Amino acid sequence: MSDTTFLESFIEHHLATLPHDVRRNLELLKDLDKTCSVVAEELRRAEQDYARTAEEKVAQLQCGKTENDQDGVVVLGGEAKERGEAVIPTTEELSSFIHDEEAWQHIVALRTKASQQAEEKVAIAEQNYALVDATVRRLDRDLGQMETLLKATGAFEAAAGGAKPNDLAAIQVNTSSPDWILAKVISHDPETGMYKLSDEDVESNKTFHLPESQVVVLGGVEKLSRGDAIYAVYPDTTSFYQASVVQVPRKVSGGSSFVMVNFVDDGDEHGVTHDKAVLLKHVMRVPYGAAIQHQ
Repeated sequence: MSDTTFLESFIEHHLATLPHDVRRNLELLKDLDKTCSVVAEELRRAEQDYARTAEEKVAQLQCGKTENDQDGVVVLGGEAKERGEAVIPTTEELSSFIHDEEAWQHIVALRTKASQQAEEKVAIAEQNYALVDATVRRLDRDLGQMETLLKATGAFEAAAGGAKPNDLAAIQVNTSSPDWILAKVISHDPETGMYKLSDEDVESNKTFHLPESQVVVLGGVEKLSRGDAIYAVYPDTTSFYQASVVQVPRKVSGGSSFVMVNFVDDGDEHGVTHDKAVLLKHVMRVPYGAAIQHQ
């Protein structure tokens, strides 16, 4: 049978992947566990020795009859023993007879030591729990921030709803270029994360095979406020440009929704930037990493 404890085995296999503070505490627990195991074994042997000695002392007692002809124990020592007199000893008298004060104090000291080490292990375990709990809370907070970020880029809505054929999408054909164009989903492979898309430019027959990081499935961007920075398809093109919302989205009688925007650097010869209506389905949040230009 292996002498390795469960704690030692657990730490041996999982320690390397843990954060420094947790790893340090588990190392300390490992050392304490070894020491505690030694103390527990010493305590077990001391208690067994004490019990065995007590049994041997009891076995040495001689049975006899009392003056009233009752079963008793022959008096130990003195003239009474020589006469074979017997008495019925009290529990206190028997305990005093078998008691070994030095051995008992050794057991008490070992029990105290084992208890202190156990309390120390519990304290370290609670500290580790607090560290892990704080890490989990921080992870929850980071995930919340990531969700907000994904919602800002439109990627959250795309991932939540899944991409279907004929869904409109914004694509970045070249990661070295800030340009995004309008495309239509032909297929999406959830296993690889790859998209097959067709260019929405009527004069183009191009198809693209792009990873999810270069595709934002459109839709779900409805809660827009005046002044929000967005990317929108410029009228009569299939290219996205940065714009700011000047009127919140509205629906027209046909059921489609549109939003009024001002495109960046879209002033006329007099420097006036005119509002332009853009279909809401041609709008996405500013892509992650894109520089926001202020008008």
